[in-house]
Parts: sequence; structure tokens; C-alpha cells
Amino acid sequence: MMLQRSFRFATLTMALALVGCAQHGGDLLADYVKRVSRVLDADIPAVSPVDLPAYPPTRALRQSPPEVQIDVLDAWSLRGCEVFTLMGERNSILGRVADPLIRLDYERRLLTLLPECLKRETDLDDELITELEGILELKREVFPQHLFNATLANPDYQSYWTGGSEGFAAEDEIDFEGYRAAQQALAGYTKQPLPVTQSQWLGSMERIAGYSMGGRSLTAMRSAIQALEQSEQMLQAAAADTRLCPMGPPLQELGFARNVMGNVFAREVQPWLVSVDQRFLAGYDALTSMTETINVENPAIEAFEEELAQYHDRFRAQIRQQVEAWQALFNACGEQATDS
Repeated sequence: MMLQRSFRFATLTMALALVGCAQHGGDLLADYVKRVSRVLDADIPAVSPVDLPAYPPTRALRQSPPEVQIDVLDAWSLRGCEVFTLMGERNSILGRVADPLIRLDYERRLLTLLPECLKRETDLDDELITELEGILELKREVFPQHLFNATLANPDYQSYWTGGSEGFAAEDEIDFEGYRAAQQALAGYTKQPLPVTQSQWLGSMERIAGYSMGGRSLTAMRSAIQALEQSEQMLQAAAADTRLCPMGPPLQELGFARNVMGNVFAREVQPWLVSVDQRFLAGYDALTSMTETINVENPAIEAFEEELAQYHDRFRAQIRQQVEAWQALFNACGEQATDS
């Protein structure tokens, strides 16, 4: 397709003002694609829809650790220990239907207090000690399942990845470092969970559930993948038919294309893409750390983690291909992509 080199490009040069910093990421990308379309005199191609990675439903994640009951008479033998009070909490009506984070706190306190109780209560008979030691060992074995339920299977954590139907503004005032710190804290808690108090768990999860940065990053990446694929196709076609240098020497329009690449793609789109990448990794790095630390086999979370990795790889590959497509456009005319 040959360029119509008239008022179209005069208008284009007047329209190269930078996009406002409050512009939404989707709008920023749409504007970029339109500019590429105009400077290449190309129709914007249709691209296939991109599916977002879907966080597994609770029923596919929730673990069912075995219940361990202590005989009432045996429990009475422990009345001098805090464990006795703890058992009362667990066996109450509220204790039986406790939230996973509350249940986790019970389990961690039991693992901390029961060994102390066994050391301090010297008048316990051998049979009871053997029974309690067996219970303690089983509790240690299944504790990762409670940890899994309180974190990866927690609806509040799920909302981090499933909320957010919009991406991010080109620049915003989101406390990125604060949300990343909350993710890092949660991952750190899973590595050393026994000293972590219930209020610390709840505070971290409340912070994470307060803003769906993971879900928003996935939405933003989808917009980027589609927009960059559209502009890549137009750039590749223009390089293939050398429409910006049909007779050999480059046309004036190649300079306009260089302005779009430098002023819009390099100065506006790429910094936004970097911020999307960072926000995604804030959650993804914490997720992979938790699954490795908790080490509970669950096909659903493993599949989601793999899907996220592939999705992120596709996002980064699309960015690399965009840069290569711009370079190919200028190489086709024997020019450098930059003036230097």
C-alpha cells in the first residue's frame, strides 16, 4: 500500500505531542497503535483474543488435613498447660468453623505450646506421653496444609489475582512498594510461620486483598500483547514492501516514523510496560516462593503458576519483537532506528 503524502502527514506531525501522564494504559496503547497506523498508512489488523490466566477455584485448592482428637480425660491431664485452654478454643462452636487464618493460628500455637507442655508436666504417664508425641508429629506433618489453606486457598489472596478488570494508568499514585512489601511479607511468613502472630497474618492479607495488583497486571499485559501484536504486523508489512523507501532513498515519512518510535514507543509505552512487568513480578515472585516453601502438591495451583510463567514470557517476547520490528523497518531502507 503506497502512502498518501499530503495533508495526512502534516496533520500527523502536529499530533505528536506526548500523551498526558494520567492517560489510562489501554488508551496509551490504542493511541500508539493509531499513530503507527497513520505513519505507515496501514489498516489496523485484527488479532486473536488473549485469555487471562484464571486463578483456581477454592474447591480445587482447599486441603483437608486429618482431624486429631484427644480423649477428654487425657486432655484434663493437661489442665496445667496452656494447651488445655487451646483445646477448648478449638472444640468450641466458633472453633469448629474457624476461618483458615484463625485455624492456622490455633495449629501454630499448638505446635509451640505442646512440646513445652510435655517438658514441663513430669507427672504424665508414659502412655499419654506417647499419644501426645504421636499427635505432635502428625500435626507437624499436616501443618503445611493449614498454611496452604490460609494463604494460597484463601479467598482474600485469590482476589489479588482475580480482581481488577482494568489495567493501570500510564502514571499513577499507587503505592507499588507498599503492595510489593505486603507480598514479600506474606511469602516470608510462610518460611517461618510459627513466630508469626494472628494479627500479622490478618494485616498482611488485608493489605493484599485491598488492591488487586495481580489481576490488574494481567489485564494490562493482555492489552499490551494485543496492541503490540497489531503494531508489529503493520511494521513488518511496511518493512517487507519498503513503502517508506520505494525508490531506494528514504521518504520524508521515515522521519515521522522515527518520531513515533522515539517520542511515543520509547518515551511513553516502554516505561509503562516496565511498570506493568514490575507489578506482575511483585505477586508472581511471592507466589512461586510460597508454593516452593509450603510444598503441598496441588495440580491446580501448579497449573496456574505455569500458566502465569508462559503468559509473562509471551508479554516479554512481544516487547522484544516490537523493538525488532522497528529495527527491521529502518534496516529495510538502509537507515538506523535512531539518529545517532
